[in-house]
Amino acid sequence: MKGVAFLGWFRVHAFFRGFLFAGVLGLFGLQIISAQQVEVDGRTYVALTEVGGDFGMRGFWLERDKIFRLSSGKTSIDFTKNSRFTKINQMPVYLGFSTIDLDGTLFMAVSDYQHVLQPILTPQAFQAKPNIRRIVIDAGHGGKDTGARNDNYGLLEKKLVLDVSYRLKELLEREGFQVKLTRSDDVFIPLEKRSEIANRYGADFFISLHFNSASSDASGFETFALTPQNQPSTKYPRATKEDAERFAGNNNDPWNILAAYHVERALVQGIGGPDRGIKRARFSVLKNLECPGVLLELGFLSHQETAKEVRSSDFRQLLAQSLCQGILVYRNRLHRIR
Repeated sequence: MKGVAFLGWFRVHAFFRGFLFAGVLGLFGLQIISAQQVEVDGRTYVALTEVGGDFGMRGFWLERDKIFRLSSGKTSIDFTKNSRFTKINQMPVYLGFSTIDLDGTLFMAVSDYQHVLQPILTPQAFQAKPNIRRIVIDAGHGGKDTGARNDNYGLLEKKLVLDVSYRLKELLEREGFQVKLTRSDDVFIPLEKRSEIANRYGADFFISLHFNSASSDASGFETFALTPQNQPSTKYPRATKEDAERFAGNNNDPWNILAAYHVERALVQGIGGPDRGIKRARFSVLKNLECPGVLLELGFLSHQETAKEVRSSDFRQLLAQSLCQGILVYRNRLHRIR
């Protein structure tokens, strides 16, 4: 952030009094820093009006004060009140911490500003821009580990992701990338070995491909980036002591989320969706990477329509083409950073 100046005792006192009338003192550990910043349980939050100013965006409430939108000519960000659910250009992106509504002013955690908004909107704010020439494609599962399956359609995740990996490899090589697969046939590779393969290869980017399985009505694509230090992964409601651990993959936090954004967006634009968005997890294949990396769930084999589509080689080729397009956009974005 550009920084928020202290606005004087009278203004802050009036702001604090508004909190009191709204019953906000039910929040434990609330400390007023200024009219634009507060601290809750030791975590600093910044008003979205201030965030909008940093990015040249105006802010306003939608849907009877449930959604706060920041908008500019090309970009819109919708924040849900008291929720981690956000949309950037209509793509779901899950924050590390819920927004906080204080007397009609919505705040977001500064760590989410740094780990989500800045990398996607202004990646030039970060140093040590990565190269992207060598790519490692990780076909999930393999050998004794079949992954998800749909016996009605004869589908095994391990075979499907290997097929898409080969297709993606061919497309990327046509674009001038050097590409390596973590596995080139039906063999089992321990999870921790997959990042080792990427590191030994000197990879500039790592992409792990999977299919999902859940209830029969679950469908769509989702992309995972490594959870930043001191944040909870998307599936967990709050941070714990274990989340304080930092991994090698966290050295590329800005580029992990930037790549996730462009790959997920390309999938949805190329195929349609549903768009389950960008989530965070501390997956073993991402934790120890020395380069940016993402993990993709390319659909649910438990979903009947998805299962029918995935049986088609044309659809699997379209998956590969969309993934390739996302990587190309990510590369172009890096090249534009000065």
